[in-house]
Amino acid sequence: MLQKVAVVVLHSPFKLVKCWKCSKETSPAMFCESCHSILDYRADNSLSHFEVLQLKESLIVEQELLRNQFYALSKKLHPDRFANQPHPAPVYALRWTTALNRAYQTLKNRDERTRYLVEKYLGASTQNSKPVLPLEMAETYFESLDSLSEGNKEPLLQFKLEVEKRLKESGASWEKLAKQFDESLNKIETAQLLRKHETEEKYFRSMLADIERKVTS
Repeated sequence: MLQKVAVVVLHSPFKLVKCWKCSKETSPAMFCESCHSILDYRADNSLSHFEVLQLKESLIVEQELLRNQFYALSKKLHPDRFANQPHPAPVYALRWTTALNRAYQTLKNRDERTRYLVEKYLGASTQNSKPVLPLEMAETYFESLDSLSEGNKEPLLQFKLEVEKRLKESGASWEKLAKQFDESLNKIETAQLLRKHETEEKYFRSMLADIERKVTS
């Protein structure tokens, strides 16, 4: 069962900023702590997608909570609510809405969310190495292709079931690694395992798509 992600108040580690409306210093969140005017979304602050959505960082995310948080903030920050307010409030609302949409589109997808957090701790991948199909599977695959060239699709269809099984097992492996990542204080080692997992799973997905093309052509 997926664990719930707690909503948290955004406490930025960055220096205080001056509110454009009341001129008082405030933390660089969405709204001024004194006059509650909307503040600028400052990309240079590098707020994470989780901070934008005011959620605790977690690889395992409850989709309903994520969706509800997104809709609640979208309503609160919608540019139409600030259309009649003095400049620069409408511009700030648009910037926050853009950041909010970007964050939600990334975090709602398991693969995008995984890649986002892995890159946060490891940086962008520079490896060009490709996963190798296990020897026993490789032999079966090439034999099934030989059968297909002779007009017999059955061996390839059976191999397709094996690839689907591997993908199902891969999903269970991700759940285990994701839980380990969320509970670990040192994310680096688990992030490395997640990157390897992502590469291998992508390989099997690509192979499955290729098999489906072959058997339907």
